[in-house]
Amino acid sequence: TIFFNEALSFIPCFKYSEGEDIIIFTSRNIHYLVDKGGQFCTDYYGMKHELIECIKSEEVFVDLNDDVQFRKEKLSDLLTESKVVVYFPDYLLLVSSRQQLINLLDYALYIRNIGFFILVLFFLRRTSIHLEYIERKEKVVLISGPWREAIVYVLNIGQKNPHYDRIFEKQFFDLNQHANLPLRGFIDVLCENFTRYQRFTEDGQYQIVPTEKQKQFLERIICGEESFHFSEVGTGKTKVIMPLLCQTFLSSNIEAHRYLARGGKQKDTLVILVPEHLVPDARHQVFKHCLNLNFRQEYRVYDDIFALLHPQVHLGANNGESKPKKQIFVVSFNQFKKALTYDKICQKVRPHREHILVIADEVDDFLDRD
Repeated sequence: TIFFNEALSFIPCFKYSEGEDIIIFTSRNIHYLVDKGGQFCTDYYGMKHELIECIKSEEVFVDLNDDVQFRKEKLSDLLTESKVVVYFPDYLLLVSSRQQLINLLDYALYIRNIGFFILVLFFLRRTSIHLEYIERKEKVVLISGPWREAIVYVLNIGQKNPHYDRIFEKQFFDLNQHANLPLRGFIDVLCENFTRYQRFTEDGQYQIVPTEKQKQFLERIICGEESFHFSEVGTGKTKVIMPLLCQTFLSSNIEAHRYLARGGKQKDTLVILVPEHLVPDARHQVFKHCLNLNFRQEYRVYDDIFALLHPQVHLGANNGESKPKKQIFVVSFNQFKKALTYDKICQKVRPHREHILVIADEVDDFLDRD
């Protein structure tokens, strides 16, 4: 077990023999020696039931008729095996998919690590359509003790916990503090933060450091009035420019959002369009770079555009919300076109279209332009 920081601490993991990076394997086939002597004491571990079976999630699936449906699933029924690498020296928790978060949540429960559970749940909520916590079944209490307190803390209801806030806010990059920074200075801050998401190499440098040319290209995309921006192959559009653009969108930088409005209304919904073969990589980059921003800010990152069919997914401010919740959708061109054939989605998109920003990656593939 290794102590990374106050939020990520004492987690059974593996270490590369030739480096300092850490691997976290999540598998029900790996068994750890966990003290379970007090697992039925509500003052100790707090539960007689497996918590992973008491959390349900709304999942999107396509039936045999090729129709999109939603099904409420226990997280315990969605578990698979996965591997997450935590990079030295920053030890940020970076994931490439929602599935990894579900596996990590179960792993945190298995090793009875409440701090790790809280951090993963923060991330999982930002990628989920809806999570339901089954606190009791008739007269039987299913979620209690410190686990219930952890869920209540993440949901930000009830009494505040400044001690927990001081611990977990360190795991999030606070981009909102740079709201008044000039755009070029803000891009420099984003690029400095960006390096901390990367592997630290043997020569003492981060593996990917945004170049001056990439900074200029990002600034041109944000400020440019034209619709299309072309660059040479291998300039890092998907691995560097796109995640930085998503972080810019999720920030509250005044100058950046003035440009992103493109002379119209403020944008609160971002649609990332990529060719079919780039969808997995695009989702990987957005999940990796966009879940640990702005502690306590409510925003969502969806890996399926058809989440818009769900009644609890809204564009713009919902009832009771003081301002719209920012949302990012990562989708292929073909899936986006298919989504717009659904009346339910069009009824949400059409009245809100002036607040939607669409970014197309590798657009030259579709325009037959070199």
